[in-house]
Order: sequence, then C-alpha cells, then structure tokens
Amino acid sequence: MVIAVTLMLVLSSAQQQLAVGEHVFEYRILDNGLRVYAIEDPGETTSVFMAIAAGTRDETAGTTGLAHLTEHAMFAGTATTGADIHEKTIVGWGGESNAFTRDDYTMYYDHDFASEHLPEVLSMEADRLRGLTLESEPVLNERHRLNTEEEHAYQPSDGRAQQLENAVYNSHPYRHGLRDAGGHTKAPGLSVAQVKFFYDAYYHPNRAAIVIVGPHKPAAVLNMAEESFGKLESQATTNNHYFEPEVTASRTVVIKSQLPRDKVVRCWLTPKIQHADRAALDVLAAMLQRDEIKSGVLVNVSTGGRIEQELFKMSWSVGDHDAGVIAKEVSRMLTSYKLGEADASVMTEVKELLADVYTSQPMRSRPYFALAGTLSWYAAHDLTEVLAGYHDAVMAVTSDDLARVCKTYLAKKKCVTVTFRGTGEAVKPLPESISELQAEAAAAFETGHYARAIEAYTLILAQKKDPMSQIINFTERGSIHLEMKNYDAAIADFEAGLTYYDYPAVADMLEDAIAQKKRAMRGNL
Repeated sequence: MVIAVTLMLVLSSAQQQLAVGEHVFEYRILDNGLRVYAIEDPGETTSVFMAIAAGTRDETAGTTGLAHLTEHAMFAGTATTGADIHEKTIVGWGGESNAFTRDDYTMYYDHDFASEHLPEVLSMEADRLRGLTLESEPVLNERHRLNTEEEHAYQPSDGRAQQLENAVYNSHPYRHGLRDAGGHTKAPGLSVAQVKFFYDAYYHPNRAAIVIVGPHKPAAVLNMAEESFGKLESQATTNNHYFEPEVTASRTVVIKSQLPRDKVVRCWLTPKIQHADRAALDVLAAMLQRDEIKSGVLVNVSTGGRIEQELFKMSWSVGDHDAGVIAKEVSRMLTSYKLGEADASVMTEVKELLADVYTSQPMRSRPYFALAGTLSWYAAHDLTEVLAGYHDAVMAVTSDDLARVCKTYLAKKKCVTVTFRGTGEAVKPLPESISELQAEAAAAFETGHYARAIEAYTLILAQKKDPMSQIINFTERGSIHLEMKNYDAAIADFEAGLTYYDYPAVADMLEDAIAQKKRAMRGNL
C-alpha cells in the first residue's frame, strides 16, 4: 500500500507533529529558533543528529575548505569538554560520533549510544554549538588531520566534477570547489581566526536542527533538549542569498583531462529544491536514464539533491562513435518528451520507485542513509514541508508535466556543454594498488569503457574486504551492469552488497533492476 506523505496539522503552540510516510515526529521550535524533533524507536540505544544550515556554499573562492575545517574544529574542545573528549565519551558509551560537510549543510551525529546518557549528550552538543574555545593548538591539529584527509580521499573524478561546476556556474558559490593538483582546498592555509569567523557567523541555534531517535517518550526528549539548548541565545546570523542568472545563450566549454577518451556533459540549471517543478525533473531524469539511443552509446542522466539551483546533466563518452551523431540522438531523446511521448507504464514504475526514496530510509543508521539525518538538514533550512510532501509531489507528476519542464528548463539555448578532452592515448593495463584501481574504475565509467570499469571493481572487491568498502564496490559494479542492461549481474551485485548492510538506497537499486528485467522480458515475448 502506498503511504501518503502529508504534513500534519499543528497540535499546539509548543509541541507539534510532522508525518513523513508512516513516521510521525514530535517537534518543538524553541524560543531561540532551534528546531528539535523526536521520535520513539524501540531498543536500548539512542541517536542524535544535529545539522547546521551552513556548508561549502558559504565559502568564498579564497576560503574553500573553511566549512569542513570548522566541522573538524567542533571536536577541538570547549571549556568543559577537552579536545577529542566528545567523541571518546560517546564511544565509551557504546556509540560512535562523527560529522561530515556538504554543500548546503554540516551534519554532526552521536549514534547508537546507551540511552541513559541522552541528557549528557544533549548537554555536550549544546555546549559545543556555542561554547568552542578555539584554542590554537587543537584547531591546528584538526587542520593537519583535514590536510591528511584531503590527500587520501581525493580522486581525479572529484576534480572533474569540480571543474564542471566551475565551468557551468558563473556566480553561484557551488562553483568554488576547485582543488589544487594534490587534492587540497584552501584549508591547509586557513587561520584559527577564519574558523572563528565562520563559527560565529553560522553556528547558532536559529540555524540548527536536532533530531533524536530512541526509546524515550518524545515529550520527555523535547523537554531534555529544551533544558540543554534553551539557555542559548538566538543571534542575528549571516543569511546569504545565492542566485545563478539564467542561461540565455548556449555555450560550450572544453577542458583538458587525463581521460583516455572524450567525455561530453550537457548541463541545464534547475530551480531551487522547494520549487514545484523539481519533482517532475527528478522523474524526467529517471526516465531518460532508462532510455537508449540508436548508436548504443550509454547516456547517463542525473539531477542533484542540493537546495540551491541544481544541475540537470546528460553525459556520454564519444569513443569511436561520431560525436555529431550522438549529439543529435540525445536531442531526439529530449524531443520525444517535449512532445508528450513518455511511456505511461515506465513512468508509473519510475514514480513508484522514486516517490519512496526518503520514506524507505531506515530511521537511523549511518546518517548518510538515515531518515532522521535527512530530516535534520531539511529542518535546519526550514524545508520540512518539501521533505514531507515529496512522495505526493512525485506521484502527481504527469506526462504533460514532463513535457512542460523539458521545454522550460532543457531548452537548447539554456544548455552549457562541457567537453572533457581525452588524451587519445592507448588504454594501459590495470594497476594493482586499490587507490589506482579506484581512479581507473571511475575514469573508465566516465568515458563509457564499462568492461574496464567492471574489471577494475572486480579486482578491488578481491582485495578490499571491509564491509563498508564491499557494499560500495558491489553497488558501483552493479550500477554499471544495470547501465549495460546486464540485469542478472546487476541483481547479483546488489544482493551481494545488501548482505553487508541493509541500505535502502541499494535496496531501491535492486528493486529497479528487477523491474527493468521484468519489463525487458515482457518486451521479448
């Protein structure tokens, strides 16, 4: 049964409810502007997710990495909790504590700790929200850690993604993510004073949201949170308003790359996340992703999930094919939707899969995949109605809507085409080290050399055995099999990945692969 996602009516001025699918959160907006959500979840442990409405988009070209460095500084200590003590305390209570930075927000989480310690955890979170001492030595230690993290985590494919955004956006700070040849932002050279400036500008209760999941009654949890955070003062904060001017004349950008073959990416600007057309654009992208062109070249289609004006992207590798022929075939794909020729049965399948992308998430797990974590950043930006209404918005999309958004946003004159010029060099044998294999797998996938990408992921899977790496690599390889219409291989990989962790995103991909296989079998009857 499809569960309608609706925003519940306000019950009282103090305590209200928000329904996301079958989950009903109790919440309270404190006098200082902090949004606190709680939901009862059976078990002996509790998880706390805190999102700050500030991320890399709030940096400048000269301060890239500042949001991430401030995230690290949140573990550098307060007057009552020393450097690294927050994390060690949570671990000592059986849980884990960490954080991550995204373009639109920064997320902190204390996950799976013994529930009797909830009051203390909330007190520690409130303490560091406004009480960091930001002493030089611990902050500079965190800067060193970040420097090492950037070196180890950076992949050439990340650099190409950043080059793409820098080429397409003219003024929006999403374009500021360029890194140097070593994979570094400006963070290694940023000062403690700059961290303090960012912290004082954005880290206030009226720019934050807390979601608490555990066995306690929600009313009691909200009272605990108010006891800890209610004493913090609301302050006028930096409220940046970002806008990217509409593209009114198509343009082409060519970027030299280390890819062996040319890669072409067509990009169009889409409206902000709260705009009614974002759901239709998501459906359109998912349907185009299933389509094929006559030359057999695989076209990857994607939309992002960021808050600001996002990019709708269609990309492909030229390889040995005629570039002009591919471009015309891609244009014909779009024309069919502009004419209202969307396949109704495929659209129904796509909508049913897409509509539950949030409600199918587990309530709490690692925050990248947790509904509670997702809710926290939507709430920090006062966008909970968008999250709560996404299911209904997707299910309401019609063929006429697809035609309209295709004409409105994906017009030829609004397109920015970015070509990553390949080296033309012969493909070398695959390397042996995991880091080099990962880079080769990403490059092969980007340029449509799918057999090579699959081979690289197979070698990685044979070497890297930790559960998190296994599910990621099985999922990556399964995604490539699905692109190639190798449904059985895709299904096998997704099922293998799910034996390590029951991640909803992978489960959705498995469901999609099964649905596509059934459709292909019906077509062959």
